[in-house]
Amino acid sequence: MTNDKPLMDIHQLLTRYAQGERLFSKVNLCEAHLSGSNLSRAVFRDASLQEINLSSAYLRRTDFRGADLKGADLRGAYLKGADLRGTDLRWADMGATDISNALYNSQTQFPVGFDPNGRNAYAIAPNADLSLAYLYKADLRWTKLTHTNLAQAYLYRADLRSADLRGANLSEANLHSALCNPDTGFDEEFDANSAGVYWICPQSSLVDAALSGARLSGVDLSGANLSGADLTRADLSRANLENTNLRGANLTGANLLGANLFGAKITDAEFAEADLQGAIAPDGSSALIDLQKPTP
Repeated sequence: MTNDKPLMDIHQLLTRYAQGERLFSKVNLCEAHLSGSNLSRAVFRDASLQEINLSSAYLRRTDFRGADLKGADLRGAYLKGADLRGTDLRWADMGATDISNALYNSQTQFPVGFDPNGRNAYAIAPNADLSLAYLYKADLRWTKLTHTNLAQAYLYRADLRSADLRGANLSEANLHSALCNPDTGFDEEFDANSAGVYWICPQSSLVDAALSGARLSGVDLSGANLSGADLTRADLSRANLENTNLRGANLTGANLLGANLFGAKITDAEFAEADLQGAIAPDGSSALIDLQKPTP
């Protein structure tokens, strides 16, 4: 099998995963034997995984967007909530594979005769029927969901930034804590604030917001009020947090690599185990900063 990507050592993969790493985009694991492995929530976007053996593997909410899984052995694999948008699964063995709540789209290629709807997977597309869908923390950024039926769908903490939901049926949908921005498209009569969404933009009010583990790399939250917010393990790398109110916020284990904290208010904020490399401190210092001891 020809592939210009070097093969990744499976022992190295499992070691890095055990150490907490989850990002494995574009790796080459063709023909690797990972039967029974736990790779839940790992990211294998655009990875080369042809003829990989993932039989009986635990792959809950694993991201395979754009990955090549042609001929993969997925017998008995647990792919509940996995992201299969744009994934090539032709000739894969999907006997007894659980893909309930998994996401797929028109670019997903399944084996001949395989019915994803019959396996309770979700088609992410305009006009789709996603009523009662369980889309907890689903990454739906830039997704076109116009006229989609999302009645009673569970979209708690889903990422809807720049998604187009115009014409969608959102009756009784749970959008509490869903991430939105000014480019998120709702019908004019839909009251997103009453639905409890989080606006990810400058000057927004996010007091006591539940944002643990949120993917907020590069966002502009300048002047926002994040006092008391739970930002544990959130990815805020290269985020603009200038003049942001972070009083009492919990940023334990957060990724603040290269973030701009100039003028931020950090009294009683917790930064234990946060990655602050290259971050700009509230006083404007560009040196490696120690915020483990909050200052007024």
